[in-house]
Amino acid sequence: MLKMMKGVMIAVLMSVHCLVSFAVEGTVNPDLGSIKGWVMDADKQTLPGATITIEGMKVGGTSDVNGYYTLPNLKPGTYTIRISYVGYTPITQTVSVKKNGTVEQNFVLTEGAELSEVTVLGAFTDHRRAIQQQKNKMGVVNVVSADQVGKFPDSNIGDALKRINGVNVQYDQGEARFGQVRGTSADLTSVTVDGNRIPSAEGDTRNVQLDLIPADMVQTIELNKVVTSDMDGDAIGGEINLITKNTPNHQVVSAMVGTGYNWISGKPQWNLGFTYGNRFFDGKLGMMLAASYQYAPGGSDNTEFEYDVDEGEVVLTKGEVRQYYVTRQRQSYSAAFDYRFNINHKLTFKAIYNRRHDWENRYRITYKKLDEKTSKQSVVLQTKGGDDKDDRNRRLELQQTLDLSLGGEHQLGTLGVNWGASYSRATEDRPNERYFGIAIKDAHSEAFEDVNGEQPYSTKPIPAVNSDWEIDELTNSDEKIRENEWKLKLNFNLPLGEGARYGELRFGGKYVTKKKDRETHNFDYTDTYNEDWYSHLTTQIREGFMPGSQYPIGTPFVENAYLASIDFSQMKGEEILEDAAGNYDARENVTSAYLRYDIRLGNRSTLMAGLRMENTHVKYRGFNWIVDEKENESLVSTGRESNSYTNWLPSLLYKYDATDRLKLRASFTETLARPKYSHLIPNVSYNMADQEATIGNPHLKPTTSYNFDASVEYYFKSVGLASLGLFYKDLHNVIVEESWKGGAAEIPTADDYRISKPVNGYNASIFGVEVAYERDFGFITPVLRCLGFYGTYTYTHSNTRDYKFEHRMVEPGEDIKMQGTPAHTGNASLYFDKWGLNVRLSYNVASSFVDEMGTEAVLDRYYDSVNYLDLNASYTFGKKIKTTFFAEANNLLNQPLRYYQGDKNRTMQVEYYGVRFNCGVKINL
Repeated sequence: MLKMMKGVMIAVLMSVHCLVSFAVEGTVNPDLGSIKGWVMDADKQTLPGATITIEGMKVGGTSDVNGYYTLPNLKPGTYTIRISYVGYTPITQTVSVKKNGTVEQNFVLTEGAELSEVTVLGAFTDHRRAIQQQKNKMGVVNVVSADQVGKFPDSNIGDALKRINGVNVQYDQGEARFGQVRGTSADLTSVTVDGNRIPSAEGDTRNVQLDLIPADMVQTIELNKVVTSDMDGDAIGGEINLITKNTPNHQVVSAMVGTGYNWISGKPQWNLGFTYGNRFFDGKLGMMLAASYQYAPGGSDNTEFEYDVDEGEVVLTKGEVRQYYVTRQRQSYSAAFDYRFNINHKLTFKAIYNRRHDWENRYRITYKKLDEKTSKQSVVLQTKGGDDKDDRNRRLELQQTLDLSLGGEHQLGTLGVNWGASYSRATEDRPNERYFGIAIKDAHSEAFEDVNGEQPYSTKPIPAVNSDWEIDELTNSDEKIRENEWKLKLNFNLPLGEGARYGELRFGGKYVTKKKDRETHNFDYTDTYNEDWYSHLTTQIREGFMPGSQYPIGTPFVENAYLASIDFSQMKGEEILEDAAGNYDARENVTSAYLRYDIRLGNRSTLMAGLRMENTHVKYRGFNWIVDEKENESLVSTGRESNSYTNWLPSLLYKYDATDRLKLRASFTETLARPKYSHLIPNVSYNMADQEATIGNPHLKPTTSYNFDASVEYYFKSVGLASLGLFYKDLHNVIVEESWKGGAAEIPTADDYRISKPVNGYNASIFGVEVAYERDFGFITPVLRCLGFYGTYTYTHSNTRDYKFEHRMVEPGEDIKMQGTPAHTGNASLYFDKWGLNVRLSYNVASSFVDEMGTEAVLDRYYDSVNYLDLNASYTFGKKIKTTFFAEANNLLNQPLRYYQGDKNRTMQVEYYGVRFNCGVKINL
């Protein structure tokens, strides 16, 4: 079937050449003109996604994200133009086109009577824009407006995404960090800013940290679940496109100040935001500036456990109790400029800079070697911190992203041209990350209760901390991660025939070159330090520790201030080569070209056919770390290894407008996902003494997927919709981290090692159903128009096949689950909106899924199910100056982050964050 689909694609694309030849006479006719302009409302707010049609002709278009539209290739004469938009009264207007000329015609819409009561209160303005854009998109797209984000208690982009059907998010310190789309892991989804993929600030993965970007810094979030040939192809799950604030058509000024509270830190939080935009020089120059600042002291209460299999039985090998204190500071700045020379020529410049400081102290109790003899068991108390340069005495993780883009849009006769050049940079710095651990021989295996249960704990007290304890660890590490990316793109669009009645041809190319480096140097000072640390202790594991009072509350640890005060420059340390073995530098070039053809088939149907080519060339260099049986170490460069491959990615999309409100869509696309950076390092590291090894795999193949989609959407007369979607993904060469006990060809004399290596483990398929419903209750009676419901549900089912593991034995009938695929995700929200008061109760749920494979099924790691309940309220008043007071309460159910191993009751990690409160005021001029 797939070969047949590709054959159909090639036949369709080959027919484009014949069609172009047939239509070329109308295309190059010098007498043809065009109509261009903007669609906006009475407040000069642009209306993206407006439907523009010419009466009596089977042609038309939609306005883009800036409300701009084009009707090309029109013979001289007078035309009647009709403009329609959700919630606005449609209008018609006559426009005269002159020979070989471009007419600028702007349209101003007024709100429809059915929404006038709500609109006066300013409730759904931005949300209507989002629905209209989604309604007119060719593929399956979910659009979230800034207004929607503001009506949910969401502080960052990841929190906002979890409201979209088919999306699940994974958390870090209580904030959404990575997004999973349609049952695929976060590795298989791309994140772009204004259509440009942004690099990752982390060293191991391509995933973009969504908690880096405050929600109030974007204008719209587009989730493209079906990608077209003019978009980057590395988006198996989909593309999360963050559209930053565009230049306005009038003056815009807004400000926000807020505060909050966190249970664990017991300290106030602060949120500040400011936006200014305007046009100058008779409207030719547009500018939009925005800034956001967040300061959030927080933390978490955590327990973690490790297990192994001994003679068929799962046994506890290690237990940990952790207390985190984390303060996050975000700064984000964006700027957008455009200069309109005339209706046919425009230059644009955009910049966004995000900076996140993450200061952390961690106090950890570790019960070690619980599966071994009591004489080998011990307890370690570890303090994690940093230096004292800023008086915080905490470990600093500084992540930064920068994206600069310059572009132009030009109309050269009937040929449209747009180009772009951009530079992106992502960095992570961890200077002076320090660990101080003290240990004592002490057996706890017999004292552990609830082993293999939800909360294992030791009933035996920890021995009093004094000089009998020994220093187990004293290290100081510096880490730098750098990723730089340059992009060039050139695109053309050519309408075919009069009024583009033979469709539109788009074609172009893109070149991306990136460089990523990771450099870590960690030094051990354990054997050279013997000061009076035992007189500098502090009690931790706080009262109210959320995993339970059965854990050792008030345990003494080395003070973070004492750790920060140690002057390592006066000491001689030994570098930990195992950490340096993870260093690498990578070079990657991606050259792509595409062809896309759109045509209207009558008044109701639209067809899009496309083909994209992406050539990827990579070069990697890493290090081999070897420890022999006598624990002698060596670290040797691997030299550079390269790989190159080409992917051809066809796409075919069909849309049928049964009515203006009822839309049907179907599509076939092929996409890919490139391996993680850390997986491609050509290194082999093994320790003969401990019999452990990690192996890189520079010859990994990218994961590819054939994607089938079908959906039906009905848009209500008021703001709202009901939709049903089906999707099927056929994935090949899925990459997993294989773990096994035994040997490997890369390791000499290995027979009983514990080894991990990334491999193309299997092929897989994912089937899913998506349902969404959003509507106020005004259809019951107008009195209930102020009440409404928003809900989504997604079911996904995955299976794996064609196993290609090098060592893991797959038993007959064994069901190896696709990683990152929750079967059920859902959202529900009840809201009240009237008299300027908006109150919303929101619920989010996701079922458990496999997160990481173990050496056998019983040791597979699962991300547990989650249930989140949030409440927020706001009150808005004023017309010229709109003022909004807001209050939010997040995580009312105190949902922890939890992993379990094999069995749902066997906890690997559980981390509690408590309830968070925020309140503040926003002012819009």
